[in-house]
Amino acid sequence: MSIRIRQISTFLNQWAPPGVKLDYDNVGLLVGDPGSAVHSVLTCLDVTGDVVDEAIEKGCQLIVAHHPLIFSKIGSINPTNEQGRIIYKLIKNDIALLVAHTNLDAALDGVSFVLANMLGLDNLRFLDKNYSISKKIRLVTSHEDSEAVLNLLNYYSAEEAHNFDVESRASGLKCFEAIIDKHNVSALRKGLKKEGMLKEGSFQVTDLASSSQNFGMGVIGEYPEKGIGQNEFLHLVAKALDVKAIRYSGSVNRIKSVAVCGGAGVFLKNKAIQSGAQAFVTSDIKYHDYFTEKDDFLLLDVGHYESEFPVAEALKNELSEAFEQVKVSVTRTITNPMQTYVSETEPKPIQPS
Repeated sequence: MSIRIRQISTFLNQWAPPGVKLDYDNVGLLVGDPGSAVHSVLTCLDVTGDVVDEAIEKGCQLIVAHHPLIFSKIGSINPTNEQGRIIYKLIKNDIALLVAHTNLDAALDGVSFVLANMLGLDNLRFLDKNYSISKKIRLVTSHEDSEAVLNLLNYYSAEEAHNFDVESRASGLKCFEAIIDKHNVSALRKGLKKEGMLKEGSFQVTDLASSSQNFGMGVIGEYPEKGIGQNEFLHLVAKALDVKAIRYSGSVNRIKSVAVCGGAGVFLKNKAIQSGAQAFVTSDIKYHDYFTEKDDFLLLDVGHYESEFPVAEALKNELSEAFEQVKVSVTRTITNPMQTYVSETEPKPIQPS
C-alpha cells in the first residue's frame, strides 16, 4: 500500500501543529496534491532551483523543507522570476512541497532541541515557555456516561479534565472543564458532536493566561560535572556545526549551562541571562545586541544556516522511522547564501643570511 502525502502531512502536524506557527508564517502543504503517492522524499532547509533539480534527479515526489518558499500571496506562477521558476518546476515535475517552519521552531524536539543535541547538552527543556496557545474549554452536557466524555477529552490531549453536577431546572446536567492547546479545539468540538455529547450552546472556549507545556521557544541544557572552559566550548561549537568562524561577545571562565535558539533568536537573550546560562548560541545578532550588562556570559552568533540545517537530518530520521517503505534523504545541496572569508597570516619574507 502506497504512502500518500496527506499521511506525511498528518505526521508532521502531530509533531509541529500548524496552529502554533507565528502569524506571519506560511506552513503546511504549499504545493502538490495531498492524495499523491510518495516513494521518495528529500528534506532541506531552503527550497532553491538546485534543490528541486536534486529532487528530480533522485526521483522524489515530495520535498519537506523548514523555510517556506511562499510567504505572501502570489498573483501568478510562471518562470519569469526565481520564485516562479521554482514553483513552475515543482508543478511540472509533479513534486510536492511540505513546510514546517515556526511551528517546528516551537515544537518539542524541534529546531532548538536538535541544535542543543548537536552541542552535546543534557537535561533539555524549553528556555521560554510563555507560548500562549492554551485554551480553557467548558462543556455542559446531559450525556450520562461521564467516563466516556473524559476519555474523549483525553483523546484530544486535554489536560486537567474534571466534571461536576450543574444546579439548574434541567436535571442530569454535568459540566466538564479542561485545558487544551488551541489547534486541538476544532477537532474536539467535532468529536463531541459526533458522539452526541455536544448540546447546542453548551461548549465555550476562553483564553488562558498560563503557557503551554508542549511548545515554547529556545532550549536550555547543561554539560556534566563542572562544565567546560570558554575556548573548549568555542571549539566544540565550531566542530559540531562545521563553522569556520564564530562571532561572539563576552568572556566566561567555565560553561555549565547553555541556552540555544536555532535561527534568529537574539530576542531570547535576556531570558538566557535570567535562566542562569553562561552562554547563549543563536544567529543573526545585530551589533548593539552583542552588548550585555552581565559579566561571565558568552553570546554566540553561529550563522542562521548553520544553526538550523541540522533539522533537515532530524526530519529525515523522523520520517524514515515513521514511514519505513519511503526512501528519505537529506539534500546534499548547500543553500547557504552567506560565505566567510578567513584571512591567512601573511607569510614573512625570507631574510637574507
